[in-house]
Amino acid sequence: MKDKSLIVKHLVKSNPASSFPGCIDEDDVLAFDLDTSRRLLVDNGLLWVTIQNDTHDYLVRDREELDVPSGRKIVVEAVEPSCFELV
Repeated sequence: MKDKSLIVKHLVKSNPASSFPGCIDEDDVLAFDLDTSRRLLVDNGLLWVTIQNDTHDYLVRDREELDVPSGRKIVVEAVEPSCFELV
């Protein structure tokens, strides 16, 4: 498991979901506050996704998708350089 202090230094403030599609580099971490349900679509790469109030973490890879309920914060970390969309 990674040292949480290393993750926190890469974490920026929450981003609006409308700011993606986009790409992030390996080990970059982004957070999003979602007011409506969204679908996270990975175009390429591998993402580790944590959803607020969900006991599971998810690995989402090339051409996979993950439904995210409204009213949740999600944290997305790139395991490798990745491009994704929130639709």
